[in-house]
Amino acid sequence: WPHIFAIAEGAYQGMQNTGCNQSILITGESGAGKTENTKKVISYFATICSSGKRKEGEASLEDKIVQTNPVLEAWGNAKTVRDDNSSRFGKFIRIHFNSQGKLSGADMVVYLLEKSRLTYQQPLERCYHAFYNLMSDQ
Repeated sequence: WPHIFAIAEGAYQGMQNTGCNQSILITGESGAGKTENTKKVISYFATICSSGKRKEGEASLEDKIVQTNPVLEAWGNAKTVRDDNSSRFGKFIRIHFNSQGKLSGADMVVYLLEKSRLTYQQPLERCYHAFYNLMSDQ
């Protein structure tokens, strides 16, 4: 199977060489590593496309983009029978680049949040991490 960094680099080079938008679709069964591979792609772009611009004491744009994921996971991931950190929603992430190929921003559309998980969970499963941690004594 192709390595996730090679896929990301191919998309980046395609964008640079043609000037056309590129897409990476990460799919798979539950527990296949979609969330982890998405984090790897974002981290890869943050590493190779760093703008280098930032004020002292301020997080870089790249750091801010990478740091959004743990927040999303806390509010949208839950423990399931098959996975301790299972995403219970879909994400469409757009990463924006400037004309020099440096990161210039990102936006995300979240859809299909599993709302029923708030009121009911199967045996051995939990509510979303944030709610579980707020309501448990752990």
